[in-house]
Amino acid sequence: MERIFVRASEFPRQFGHLSQTGRTVFVTHHGRETHALLPIADYNDFVAATQGGDQDAAVSDEELADWLPLMLVVVDESGTIVMANRTAHAMAHKASNSLPGCGLFEAVPTLRETMFQGYYNRTARTGEPCSFELPGLFGMDTWHRVETFRVNHGIAILARDVTEEAKAFRMADTKKALIEAMLAHGGIGHIWINVRGRIAEVDRAMSDLLQLPRERFDNISVVDLVPIGRRVALREIIEDVLSHGGTRRFETEFLRNDGSTVHAVGAIKDLSSVYGSEGAVMVVTRA
Repeated sequence: MERIFVRASEFPRQFGHLSQTGRTVFVTHHGRETHALLPIADYNDFVAATQGGDQDAAVSDEELADWLPLMLVVVDESGTIVMANRTAHAMAHKASNSLPGCGLFEAVPTLRETMFQGYYNRTARTGEPCSFELPGLFGMDTWHRVETFRVNHGIAILARDVTEEAKAFRMADTKKALIEAMLAHGGIGHIWINVRGRIAEVDRAMSDLLQLPRERFDNISVVDLVPIGRRVALREIIEDVLSHGGTRRFETEFLRNDGSTVHAVGAIKDLSSVYGSEGAVMVVTRA
């Protein structure tokens, strides 16, 4: 069916006639469509269809919660679960939609007699939101970051698995303690080398061993610190570790500032990160 157009300047004079056509009339201004005149019945149908579409497209709170990549559980004043998302069921190894209606501590017994109860009770009593890390929530070797806060007449509980972060932190803490202990030992020297096999940093023990100030080591090749006859073997070990990673043990001699040599035993380990190789670290002790 051919569309009806009318210029804006003619619209007032032709309104009576146009309103009787029972069809949509398009109003133009300078040749462009700017408005559409709809019969009231068509307008009402349009509004009803639009509202119905919005209702169909609406997402409920429960559906939205299921998209969260962390556990969400909401309990009422009595401690009964009123809502739990898909992640909560998966983490608790429960069938879909089986948690609502259960008591929180019956559904997740590992929460009993833990620090969780203290924080949960505080939130229930004072309304104060709490955030803490909890071990063993879903398995002996797991860590979760948990948050509790008030919602309406209940308490919401959020939990996210941070096991890998916790392990990395503990590992980093262990490494830090080990390095501090080695530095305190005083007889274990460290050399940090870059990807080109040149020295980036040494510690005091290495400086004392070779009788050289630490600034004298900057950006020199490690193999220059050993006698000529030992350089090829040490260079091959360093290049192998820098190229292929891993750990290598070695024995060599180091030249001291007074011209003498000191026999030493060492090991070299590559330093790798998510960005690739960042050089290697060498540990040296007097043989």
